[in-house]
Amino acid sequence: MANRSVVLLLAALAGACSGPVERDLEAVKAARTVLAEWALVEERAAQGETPATYVDQMRDAAREQLTTARDTLEEDGQEAAGVLDAVLAARPDAAALEQADKRLEPTETGLERS
Repeated sequence: MANRSVVLLLAALAGACSGPVERDLEAVKAARTVLAEWALVEERAAQGETPATYVDQMRDAAREQLTTARDTLEEDGQEAAGVLDAVLAARPDAAALEQADKRLEPTETGLERS
């Protein structure tokens, strides 16, 4: 996971966007990317294919990135904020991360239409 690049991309896009809807959209897109990557790491870890140190580092990076995305969300992203809050409060497995990603899809679609 390119944790720094996602955070930098999110920050750059948030600054370049013209309003809260655009910032929320970019935050949700970034969060969905992080959730998908984290789910893959958890799948591999469950299969014993990934060193524990790497998994721990990836979890920390994913949590940091999701926190950044969560803090960016405004009015139109409150539903997404709730999803991210739940993920950040738990120790999710791959299935929970995939479910969270799916729960963000309607928010992303709605923001794209705004």
